[in-house]
Amino acid sequence: MKLTPKGMRDFPPEDMIIREEVIGIIKNIFKSYGYRPLDTPVMEYTDTLKAKAGEEVERQIFMIEGKDYGLRFDLTVPMARYAATNDEPKPFKRYAIEKVWRKEEPQRGRFREFYQADVDIVGSNSMRCEAEVLSLAKDVCSAFGFNKPRILINNRKILDGIAAKMGIEDKKSEVFRILDKLDKAGEKAVAEMLTEVLGVKSKELLKIIKSKGTNRQKLELASKYSEDGARELGEILALCNFDIEVDLFLVRGLGYYTGPVYEIKLSDDIGTVVAGGRYDNLLQTYGQAAPATGISVGIERLVTLMSEKKKSANVVKKKTTSQLFVAAVKPEFYKNAVEVASEFRTAGILCETDLNERNLRKQLDYVNVLGIPFAAIIGEREIKEKSVTLKNMISGKEESVKIKDAILKIASYKY
Repeated sequence: MKLTPKGMRDFPPEDMIIREEVIGIIKNIFKSYGYRPLDTPVMEYTDTLKAKAGEEVERQIFMIEGKDYGLRFDLTVPMARYAATNDEPKPFKRYAIEKVWRKEEPQRGRFREFYQADVDIVGSNSMRCEAEVLSLAKDVCSAFGFNKPRILINNRKILDGIAAKMGIEDKKSEVFRILDKLDKAGEKAVAEMLTEVLGVKSKELLKIIKSKGTNRQKLELASKYSEDGARELGEILALCNFDIEVDLFLVRGLGYYTGPVYEIKLSDDIGTVVAGGRYDNLLQTYGQAAPATGISVGIERLVTLMSEKKKSANVVKKKTTSQLFVAAVKPEFYKNAVEVASEFRTAGILCETDLNERNLRKQLDYVNVLGIPFAAIIGEREIKEKSVTLKNMISGKEESVKIKDAILKIASYKY
């Protein structure tokens, strides 16, 4: 029997619990800034997907054989298609946390099916948008314990200006793809690839984009190639009250970026966790032009970080989110157990009952295997007294309590 398709994975309950915890944290931050949820089909027409993806991404699209559509490779293109064909109040601020697919060779930490978490703003040219999404991204990093992430920013207008001044516009797309390989291939390999494409001009290009100095010095250099691009970066820096580094080497690979682009790294080992940019020309491809910008948060890396953090703290992975198991001493008390479970659920306690018609010992064995912290035992006495025997499965302590008191104890328990 075949296993999962190449580059795709199953997530057992204990892994999904961590994954949902990460997604929940990120979603709450997105909502705290006023972003609204949007869901789009997993498939789009081929023309929609290829409109502004770029050659490299085009090769990664999963095409549906015999059809004129394929699986989405990111969440930005479907959002742009939606925003261009629907009249939403501007700015339209949306978030989406969904799966995407890319037909690339799987390797350590890279898969063909993976989650993305995006926020996008449609309908504003202001650099306030960039300042907001960078602030939001910084909040995401802080929520996972990284209070001083390395935030890098550049502007495609500056890179376009450099290409124009150097007379290499006809090779611009290829050069940008090479520059975007810096994190994967390293600076030496990038320099070698540029030499193959540009010859001696590669040294001139590298000298410009590798310029050292303060942000102000880099912006002064950048203004020689694009005054507008340098001005936009200056506005973003002025609006943000946290550290941002201008990096003229930064490209971002997708072909639809037109303005500021940014990446956020948590450390040299972890690499880029958040990235994005402005794409003012993308929506007109789908019908109605509008300026837009957005970012994508790397769910996969944050899930890995969360898992490693729990492991180093000797936190056992949860196998369930259930807080309580309501156990019937005898089969004839099961209906009462169901009624009691309903009371707990109404009070917000996550609980379950026995569906396998087991005796009490085997019910408690099941509770221990899943690591459910409490069991509420229902017998003849408990039914008469309208109480439960509440058992702490960790300490083994048992006590007879009213249901309302059991609710308070379970709700206040520190897991």
